[in-house]
Amino acid sequence: MTHSPSIRLRLLAGLLPVLLAACASPASPEPVDSAGPPPDVTKLFADALHCRGDFPDGREPAMAERLRAAGVAFTDRAPGEIIDLLYRFPQPLKIDGTEIPAIVVRGDSGVVVIAQARGDMDDFVRRMQATPHAPDQAAADGFGELDVLYSRAMPPRPGVDETAPRLVIGRGIEAAAYAFRWGCRSYDG
Repeated sequence: MTHSPSIRLRLLAGLLPVLLAACASPASPEPVDSAGPPPDVTKLFADALHCRGDFPDGREPAMAERLRAAGVAFTDRAPGEIIDLLYRFPQPLKIDGTEIPAIVVRGDSGVVVIAQARGDMDDFVRRMQATPHAPDQAAADGFGELDVLYSRAMPPRPGVDETAPRLVIGRGIEAAAYAFRWGCRSYDG
């Protein structure tokens, strides 16, 4: 059985949009995969860790209530002073192949949002396309939470950053080979 060229063309024209839609990548990839708190809370923290949004500030009453409702334990470790916040999750968040039982936010001149993560740091560094961080800035950029070993410049967030933030990756005080820290370092001015 043979088909006329016009029938074949109409069939291809009808299938083309379906094939293109199936092959297209999403406009903004979602790196979040969580079995823990509700996805909106996980997304808030994932966006903050990836320098895509500001950190969820548990000192604000509405945000504190939202976090508590999701089972997130929040501690302001320096009330009324510099930013020093600790968030603990009922189940580790799963973001970009890491398990995150806790996130620390510290700040004074800029802010660092750091995941206390479990996973393969070398693999994570490769996937994030990070490069070795300037050794003379490692301690300052980690706010005492991590010794920054790798970093990558990120685009400024409208209304949040005046200077481009950096995705930072390094080791904290953990001795375990599977434990590392990563997150967003932003700067004032």
